[in-house]
Amino acid sequence: MEGDGGHAPKHPQQLFFDNVSPATRLLEKRRQMYEVQDALENQKARFAKEEEQFRKKEENLRMKDLTLQHQLFKFNKFLQDNEAKRRRAETRAAEEAAQIRQKEEEMRDLEQQLEESKQQCAELEDEVTKNMKYEEFLERVKDTCEEYSEIQDLVTRYDTLEIANKDLMELQTECDNRMEELRNEFQNFRKEQEMEMLAFTNKTASLVQELEEVQKTRQQLTHQVDEATQEDSMHSLYFGRILMSVENLYLRCITKRKNIEHTKTHMEDETANKGRDGEQLEEDPDSFKVKKKIAIRNLQVILDYLKDFKDITETLKKERRSDALKNRQEASNEGVVMPEPQIKFEAAQTSDGKDRGSTNSGSQGNTRELSKTMNQSGTAGNSSSSAQDAQVAA
Repeated sequence: MEGDGGHAPKHPQQLFFDNVSPATRLLEKRRQMYEVQDALENQKARFAKEEEQFRKKEENLRMKDLTLQHQLFKFNKFLQDNEAKRRRAETRAAEEAAQIRQKEEEMRDLEQQLEESKQQCAELEDEVTKNMKYEEFLERVKDTCEEYSEIQDLVTRYDTLEIANKDLMELQTECDNRMEELRNEFQNFRKEQEMEMLAFTNKTASLVQELEEVQKTRQQLTHQVDEATQEDSMHSLYFGRILMSVENLYLRCITKRKNIEHTKTHMEDETANKGRDGEQLEEDPDSFKVKKKIAIRNLQVILDYLKDFKDITETLKKERRSDALKNRQEASNEGVVMPEPQIKFEAAQTSDGKDRGSTNSGSQGNTRELSKTMNQSGTAGNSSSSAQDAQVAA
Protein backbone atom coordinates (compact mmCIF):
# COMPACT_ATOMS: atom_id res chain seq x y z
CA MET A 1 0.00 0.00 0.00
CA GLU A 2 0.92 3.67 -0.47
CA GLY A 3 0.85 4.46 3.32
CA ASP A 4 3.16 1.53 4.16
CA GLY A 5 5.63 2.16 1.46
CA GLY A 6 4.00 -0.29 -0.90
CA HIS A 7 4.64 -3.33 1.25
CA ALA A 8 2.01 -5.80 2.46
CA PRO A 9 1.44 -6.04 6.27
CA LYS A 10 3.23 -8.75 8.08
CA HIS A 11 1.20 -11.13 10.22
CA PRO A 12 2.65 -12.72 13.30
CA GLN A 13 4.03 -16.05 12.73
CA GLN A 14 1.79 -18.78 13.97
CA LEU A 15 3.11 -21.25 16.45
CA PHE A 16 2.15 -24.82 16.39
CA PHE A 17 1.96 -26.51 19.73
CA ASP A 18 1.23 -30.06 19.69
CA ASN A 19 1.83 -30.81 23.30
CA VAL A 20 0.50 -27.74 25.12
CA SER A 21 -2.32 -27.21 27.51
CA PRO A 22 -5.72 -25.90 26.42
CA ALA A 23 -5.23 -22.62 28.34
CA THR A 24 -2.07 -21.98 26.41
CA ARG A 25 -3.87 -22.68 23.24
CA LEU A 26 -6.67 -20.33 24.28
CA LEU A 27 -4.23 -17.55 25.02
CA GLU A 28 -2.54 -18.13 21.73
CA LYS A 29 -5.88 -17.95 19.95
CA ARG A 30 -6.80 -14.70 21.75
CA ARG A 31 -3.45 -13.22 20.85
CA GLN A 32 -3.99 -14.15 17.20
CA MET A 33 -7.49 -12.65 17.37
CA TYR A 34 -6.17 -9.35 18.75
CA GLU A 35 -3.53 -9.23 16.05
CA VAL A 36 -6.11 -9.87 13.34
CA GLN A 37 -8.42 -7.21 14.81
CA ASP A 38 -5.57 -4.66 14.88
CA ALA A 39 -4.76 -5.47 11.30
CA LEU A 40 -8.46 -5.02 10.41
CA GLU A 41 -8.61 -1.61 12.12
CA ASN A 42 -5.50 -0.50 10.33
CA GLN A 43 -6.93 -1.63 7.03
CA LYS A 44 -10.24 0.23 7.74
CA ALA A 45 -8.34 3.42 8.47
CA ARG A 46 -6.34 3.00 5.31
CA PHE A 47 -9.55 2.38 3.29
CA ALA A 48 -11.23 5.50 4.77
CA LYS A 49 -8.20 7.61 3.87
CA GLU A 50 -8.20 6.23 0.34
CA GLU A 51 -11.98 6.80 0.07
CA GLU A 52 -11.50 10.48 1.06
CA GLN A 53 -8.83 10.84 -1.56
CA PHE A 54 -11.07 9.22 -4.18
CA ARG A 55 -13.98 11.54 -3.21
CA LYS A 56 -11.80 14.63 -3.68
CA LYS A 57 -10.64 13.34 -7.05
CA GLU A 58 -14.28 12.69 -8.01
CA GLU A 59 -15.30 16.26 -7.04
CA ASN A 60 -12.43 17.63 -9.07
CA LEU A 61 -13.47 15.53 -12.03
CA ARG A 62 -17.09 16.64 -11.63
CA MET A 63 -16.06 20.31 -11.58
CA LYS A 64 -13.94 19.74 -14.69
CA ASP A 65 -16.90 17.95 -16.36
CA LEU A 66 -19.26 20.84 -15.59
CA THR A 67 -16.73 23.28 -16.95
CA LEU A 68 -16.34 21.22 -20.10
CA GLN A 69 -20.13 20.96 -20.51
CA HIS A 70 -20.49 24.73 -20.09
CA GLN A 71 -17.79 25.34 -22.64
CA LEU A 72 -19.38 22.74 -24.95
CA PHE A 73 -22.78 24.45 -24.61
CA LYS A 74 -21.24 27.82 -25.46
CA PHE A 75 -19.42 26.32 -28.39
CA ASN A 76 -22.57 24.56 -29.61
CA LYS A 77 -24.53 27.79 -29.36
CA PHE A 78 -21.79 29.53 -31.27
CA LEU A 79 -21.96 26.85 -33.98
CA GLN A 80 -25.77 27.12 -34.16
CA ASP A 81 -25.59 30.86 -34.50
CA ASN A 82 -23.01 30.55 -37.24
CA GLU A 83 -25.14 27.88 -38.97
CA ALA A 84 -28.24 30.09 -38.76
CA LYS A 85 -26.30 33.03 -40.13
CA ARG A 86 -24.98 30.84 -42.94
CA ARG A 87 -28.45 29.58 -43.74
CA ARG A 88 -29.86 33.09 -43.71
CA ALA A 89 -27.09 34.22 -45.99
CA GLU A 90 -27.64 31.29 -48.35
CA THR A 91 -31.43 31.89 -48.35
CA ARG A 92 -30.92 35.56 -49.03
CA ALA A 93 -28.46 34.76 -51.79
CA ALA A 94 -30.94 32.27 -53.34
CA GLU A 95 -33.76 34.81 -53.09
CA GLU A 96 -31.61 37.49 -54.69
CA ALA A 97 -30.62 35.04 -57.45
CA ALA A 98 -34.28 34.17 -57.99
CA GLN A 99 -35.18 37.84 -58.09
CA ILE A 100 -32.41 38.41 -60.58
CA ARG A 101 -33.68 35.58 -62.74
CA GLN A 102 -37.29 36.86 -62.43
CA LYS A 103 -36.21 40.37 -63.38
CA GLU A 104 -34.29 39.00 -66.33
CA GLU A 105 -37.36 37.00 -67.43
CA GLU A 106 -39.54 40.08 -66.98
CA MET A 107 -37.05 42.05 -69.05
CA ARG A 108 -37.16 39.41 -71.76
CA ASP A 109 -41.00 39.37 -71.62
CA LEU A 110 -41.13 43.15 -71.81
CA GLU A 111 -38.70 43.18 -74.70
CA GLN A 112 -40.83 40.54 -76.46
CA GLN A 113 -43.99 42.54 -75.74
CA LEU A 114 -42.23 45.61 -77.04
CA GLU A 115 -41.33 43.81 -80.24
CA GLU A 116 -44.92 42.51 -80.56
CA SER A 117 -46.30 45.99 -79.87
CA LYS A 118 -44.02 47.47 -82.51
CA GLN A 119 -45.11 44.80 -84.97
CA GLN A 120 -48.79 45.30 -84.04
CA CYS A 121 -48.33 49.05 -84.39
CA ALA A 122 -46.87 48.55 -87.84
CA GLU A 123 -49.74 46.24 -88.76
CA LEU A 124 -52.27 48.74 -87.42
CA GLU A 125 -50.63 51.51 -89.44
CA ASP A 126 -50.86 49.33 -92.50
CA GLU A 127 -54.51 48.54 -91.70
CA VAL A 128 -55.24 52.22 -91.11
CA THR A 129 -53.65 52.96 -94.45
CA LYS A 130 -55.80 50.29 -96.05
CA ASN A 131 -58.98 51.44 -94.27
CA MET A 132 -58.57 55.08 -95.24
CA LYS A 133 -60.37 54.35 -98.48
CA TYR A 134 -63.36 53.08 -96.48
CA GLU A 135 -63.37 56.27 -94.44
CA GLU A 136 -63.30 58.27 -97.62
CA PHE A 137 -66.15 56.13 -98.92
CA LEU A 138 -68.16 56.73 -95.72
CA GLU A 139 -67.48 60.46 -96.04
CA ARG A 140 -68.83 60.45 -99.58
CA VAL A 141 -71.88 58.42 -98.42
CA LYS A 142 -72.49 60.88 -95.60
CA ASP A 143 -72.29 63.78 -98.02
CA THR A 144 -74.59 62.18 -100.56
CA CYS A 145 -77.18 60.79 -98.04
CA GLU A 146 -79.14 63.16 -95.86
CA GLU A 147 -80.36 60.39 -93.53
CA TYR A 148 -76.96 59.98 -91.87
CA SER A 149 -75.21 63.09 -90.70
CA GLU A 150 -72.19 61.37 -89.12
CA ILE A 151 -70.00 58.42 -89.94
CA GLN A 152 -70.79 56.98 -86.51
CA ASP A 153 -74.44 56.71 -87.52
CA LEU A 154 -73.39 54.58 -90.47
CA VAL A 155 -71.21 52.43 -88.24
CA THR A 156 -74.05 52.09 -85.73
CA ARG A 157 -76.44 51.12 -88.50
CA TYR A 158 -73.92 48.57 -89.75
CA ASP A 159 -73.51 47.13 -86.24
CA THR A 160 -77.27 46.92 -85.86
CA LEU A 161 -77.62 45.15 -89.19
CA GLU A 162 -74.69 42.86 -88.30
CA ILE A 163 -76.32 41.93 -84.97
CA ALA A 164 -79.69 41.38 -86.70
CA ASN A 165 -78.00 39.22 -89.34
CA LYS A 166 -76.26 37.22 -86.59
CA ASP A 167 -79.56 36.74 -84.75
CA LEU A 168 -81.23 35.64 -87.98
CA MET A 169 -78.41 33.20 -88.70
CA GLU A 170 -78.74 31.76 -85.19
CA LEU A 171 -82.51 31.54 -85.62
CA GLN A 172 -82.05 29.81 -88.97
CA THR A 173 -79.61 27.37 -87.40
CA GLU A 174 -82.08 26.62 -84.60
CA CYS A 175 -84.89 26.20 -87.14
CA ASP A 176 -82.72 23.84 -89.20
CA ASN A 177 -81.91 21.80 -86.10
CA ARG A 178 -85.57 21.73 -85.12
CA MET A 179 -86.55 20.67 -88.65
CA GLU A 180 -83.96 17.92 -88.54
CA GLU A 181 -85.29 16.72 -85.18
CA LEU A 182 -88.88 16.81 -86.49
CA ARG A 183 -87.79 14.96 -89.63
CA ASN A 184 -86.13 12.27 -87.49
CA GLU A 185 -89.21 12.05 -85.27
CA PHE A 186 -91.41 11.76 -88.35
CA GLN A 187 -89.22 8.98 -89.77
CA ASN A 188 -89.30 7.11 -86.46
CA PHE A 189 -93.07 7.60 -86.16
CA ARG A 190 -93.62 6.37 -89.71
CA LYS A 191 -91.48 3.30 -89.03
CA GLU A 192 -93.44 2.60 -85.86
CA GLN A 193 -96.72 3.02 -87.73
CA GLU A 194 -95.52 0.69 -90.49
CA MET A 195 -94.48 -1.89 -87.92
CA GLU A 196 -97.83 -1.50 -86.15
CA MET A 197 -99.71 -1.85 -89.47
CA LEU A 198 -97.67 -4.95 -90.27
CA ALA A 199 -98.47 -6.38 -86.84
CA PHE A 200 -102.18 -5.59 -87.32
CA THR A 201 -102.06 -7.18 -90.79
CA ASN A 202 -100.51 -10.35 -89.39
CA LYS A 203 -103.03 -10.36 -86.55
CA THR A 204 -105.89 -9.86 -89.04
CA ALA A 205 -104.60 -12.73 -91.18
CA SER A 206 -104.34 -14.99 -88.15
CA LEU A 207 -107.84 -13.96 -87.00
CA VAL A 208 -109.23 -14.61 -90.51
CA GLN A 209 -107.60 -18.01 -90.50
CA GLU A 210 -109.01 -18.68 -87.05
CA LEU A 211 -112.45 -17.49 -88.25
CA GLU A 212 -112.30 -19.89 -91.19
CA GLU A 213 -111.37 -22.74 -88.88
CA VAL A 214 -114.21 -21.80 -86.52
CA GLN A 215 -116.64 -21.65 -89.46
CA LYS A 216 -115.50 -25.07 -90.62
CA THR A 217 -115.95 -26.39 -87.10
CA ARG A 218 -119.37 -24.72 -86.94
CA GLN A 219 -120.38 -26.37 -90.24
CA GLN A 220 -119.22 -29.75 -88.96
CA LEU A 221 -121.12 -29.28 -85.70
CA THR A 222 -124.20 -28.12 -87.64
CA HIS A 223 -123.95 -31.22 -89.81
CA GLN A 224 -123.60 -33.38 -86.70
CA VAL A 225 -126.62 -31.62 -85.14
CA ASP A 226 -128.67 -32.25 -88.29
CA GLU A 227 -127.67 -35.91 -88.29
CA ALA A 228 -128.50 -36.17 -84.58
CA THR A 229 -131.83 -34.44 -85.19
CA GLN A 230 -132.67 -36.83 -88.05
CA GLU A 231 -131.63 -39.82 -85.96
CA ASP A 232 -133.67 -38.46 -83.03
CA SER A 233 -136.68 -38.06 -85.34
CA MET A 234 -136.27 -41.63 -86.60
CA HIS A 235 -136.01 -42.96 -83.03
CA SER A 236 -139.01 -40.84 -82.02
CA LEU A 237 -141.05 -42.22 -84.94
CA TYR A 238 -139.93 -45.76 -84.18
CA PHE A 239 -140.71 -45.30 -80.49
CA GLY A 240 -144.13 -43.82 -81.35
CA ARG A 241 -144.92 -46.83 -83.50
CA ILE A 242 -143.87 -49.17 -80.70
CA LEU A 243 -146.03 -47.26 -78.21
CA MET A 244 -149.02 -47.37 -80.57
CA SER A 245 -148.51 -51.11 -81.12
CA VAL A 246 -148.33 -51.70 -77.39
CA GLU A 247 -151.39 -49.51 -76.84
CA ASN A 248 -153.36 -51.36 -79.56
CA LEU A 249 -152.46 -54.74 -78.06
CA TYR A 250 -153.38 -53.46 -74.62
CA LEU A 251 -156.74 -52.13 -75.84
CA ARG A 252 -157.51 -55.43 -77.62
CA CYS A 253 -156.73 -57.30 -74.38
CA ILE A 254 -158.82 -55.15 -72.02
CA THR A 255 -161.82 -54.53 -74.36
CA LYS A 256 -162.44 -58.16 -75.21
CA ARG A 257 -161.97 -59.51 -71.68
CA LYS A 258 -163.36 -56.96 -69.30
CA ASN A 259 -163.96 -59.46 -66.53
CA ILE A 260 -160.21 -59.97 -66.03
CA GLU A 261 -158.70 -57.11 -64.02
CA HIS A 262 -154.95 -57.37 -64.59
CA THR A 263 -154.75 -53.61 -65.21
CA LYS A 264 -156.23 -52.78 -61.85
CA THR A 265 -153.76 -55.11 -60.15
CA HIS A 266 -150.78 -53.41 -61.81
CA MET A 267 -152.16 -49.94 -61.00
CA GLU A 268 -152.44 -50.90 -57.33
CA ASP A 269 -148.85 -52.27 -57.39
CA GLU A 270 -147.56 -49.00 -58.91
CA THR A 271 -149.42 -46.97 -56.28
CA ALA A 272 -147.93 -49.10 -53.48
CA ASN A 273 -144.42 -48.75 -54.97
CA LYS A 274 -144.83 -44.99 -55.20
CA GLY A 275 -145.93 -44.88 -51.56
CA ARG A 276 -142.88 -46.88 -50.47
CA ASP A 277 -140.43 -44.85 -52.59
CA GLY A 278 -141.90 -41.56 -51.39
CA GLU A 279 -142.59 -40.20 -54.90
CA GLN A 280 -144.86 -37.22 -54.46
CA LEU A 281 -143.99 -35.06 -57.51
CA GLU A 282 -146.50 -35.03 -60.33
CA GLU A 283 -145.02 -35.73 -63.77
CA ASP A 284 -146.05 -34.49 -67.20
CA PRO A 285 -148.29 -37.10 -68.88
CA ASP A 286 -146.63 -36.35 -72.26
CA SER A 287 -143.09 -36.90 -70.96
CA PHE A 288 -140.97 -39.80 -72.12
CA LYS A 289 -140.62 -41.21 -68.61
CA VAL A 290 -144.38 -41.39 -68.06
CA LYS A 291 -144.95 -42.96 -71.48
CA LYS A 292 -142.22 -45.50 -70.79
CA LYS A 293 -143.83 -46.44 -67.48
CA ILE A 294 -147.24 -46.72 -69.10
CA ALA A 295 -145.85 -48.88 -71.94
CA ILE A 296 -144.05 -51.16 -69.46
CA ARG A 297 -147.24 -51.49 -67.43
CA ASN A 298 -149.26 -52.26 -70.58
CA LEU A 299 -146.69 -54.87 -71.66
CA GLN A 300 -146.93 -56.49 -68.23
CA VAL A 301 -150.72 -56.55 -68.59
CA ILE A 302 -150.35 -58.05 -72.09
CA LEU A 303 -147.93 -60.61 -70.67
CA ASP A 304 -150.48 -61.55 -68.01
CA TYR A 305 -153.16 -61.96 -70.70
CA LEU A 306 -150.79 -64.07 -72.78
CA LYS A 307 -150.04 -66.23 -69.77
CA ASP A 308 -153.80 -66.64 -69.23
CA PHE A 309 -154.25 -67.42 -72.93
CA LYS A 310 -151.45 -69.95 -72.74
CA ASP A 311 -153.02 -71.58 -69.70
CA ILE A 312 -156.42 -71.66 -71.45
CA THR A 313 -154.92 -73.24 -74.59
CA GLU A 314 -153.05 -75.83 -72.57
CA THR A 315 -156.25 -76.61 -70.63
CA LEU A 316 -158.27 -76.91 -73.86
CA LYS A 317 -155.59 -79.12 -75.39
CA LYS A 318 -155.66 -81.36 -72.36
CA GLU A 319 -159.48 -81.49 -72.43
CA ARG A 320 -159.41 -82.14 -76.18
CA ARG A 321 -156.96 -84.96 -75.73
CA SER A 322 -159.03 -86.46 -72.93
CA ASP A 323 -162.27 -86.12 -74.97
CA ALA A 324 -160.63 -87.57 -78.03
CA LEU A 325 -159.30 -90.46 -75.96
CA LYS A 326 -162.78 -91.06 -74.53
CA ASN A 327 -164.37 -90.86 -77.98
CA ARG A 328 -161.83 -93.27 -79.39
CA GLN A 329 -162.45 -95.65 -76.55
CA GLU A 330 -166.21 -95.42 -77.10
CA ALA A 331 -165.80 -95.72 -80.83
CA SER A 332 -163.58 -98.72 -80.44
CA ASN A 333 -166.18 -100.19 -78.21
CA GLU A 334 -169.04 -99.35 -80.59
CA GLY A 335 -167.04 -99.62 -83.81
CA VAL A 336 -167.76 -95.99 -84.89
CA VAL A 337 -165.01 -93.50 -85.69
CA MET A 338 -165.72 -89.92 -84.39
CA PRO A 339 -164.21 -86.88 -86.11
CA GLU A 340 -161.74 -84.81 -84.10
CA PRO A 341 -163.11 -81.44 -83.00
CA GLN A 342 -161.16 -78.41 -84.27
CA ILE A 343 -160.78 -75.43 -82.05
CA LYS A 344 -160.54 -72.09 -83.86
CA PHE A 345 -159.77 -68.76 -82.31
CA GLU A 346 -161.30 -65.91 -84.21
CA ALA A 347 -160.40 -62.34 -83.62
CA ALA A 348 -163.13 -60.08 -82.36
CA GLN A 349 -164.70 -57.95 -85.03
CA THR A 350 -166.11 -54.52 -84.75
CA SER A 351 -169.61 -53.50 -85.74
CA ASP A 352 -168.50 -52.75 -89.30
CA GLY A 353 -166.94 -56.22 -89.69
CA LYS A 354 -163.27 -55.18 -89.53
CA ASP A 355 -160.56 -56.27 -87.08
CA ARG A 356 -160.12 -53.64 -84.35
CA GLY A 357 -156.52 -54.56 -83.59
CA SER A 358 -155.43 -54.50 -87.21
CA THR A 359 -157.22 -51.23 -87.77
CA ASN A 360 -155.66 -49.49 -84.83
CA SER A 361 -152.22 -50.93 -85.48
CA GLY A 362 -152.27 -49.78 -89.08
CA SER A 363 -153.57 -46.32 -88.35
CA GLN A 364 -151.15 -43.45 -87.98
CA GLY A 365 -153.68 -40.72 -87.30
CA ASN A 366 -153.48 -40.97 -83.51
CA THR A 367 -149.66 -41.03 -83.39
CA ARG A 368 -148.39 -38.23 -81.24
CA GLU A 369 -145.23 -36.32 -82.03
CA LEU A 370 -142.61 -36.96 -79.37
CA SER A 371 -140.14 -34.38 -78.13
CA LYS A 372 -137.03 -34.03 -80.33
CA THR A 373 -134.90 -33.13 -77.34
CA MET A 374 -135.13 -36.74 -75.99
CA ASN A 375 -131.85 -38.36 -74.96
CA GLN A 376 -130.58 -40.41 -77.91
CA SER A 377 -129.02 -43.23 -75.92
CA GLY A 378 -132.01 -43.59 -73.55
CA THR A 379 -134.41 -43.52 -76.48
CA ALA A 380 -132.53 -46.22 -78.34
CA GLY A 381 -132.32 -48.47 -75.27
CA ASN A 382 -135.95 -48.09 -74.29
CA SER A 383 -137.05 -48.51 -77.91
CA SER A 384 -135.15 -51.81 -78.18
CA SER A 385 -136.66 -53.07 -74.90
CA SER A 386 -140.15 -52.00 -76.00
CA ALA A 387 -139.64 -53.71 -79.36
CA GLN A 388 -138.65 -56.93 -77.64
CA ASP A 389 -141.74 -56.77 -75.41
CA ALA A 390 -143.91 -56.12 -78.44
CA GLN A 391 -142.39 -59.13 -80.23
CA VAL A 392 -143.10 -61.29 -77.16
CA ALA A 393 -146.64 -60.00 -77.08
CA ALA A 394 -147.12 -60.69 -80.80
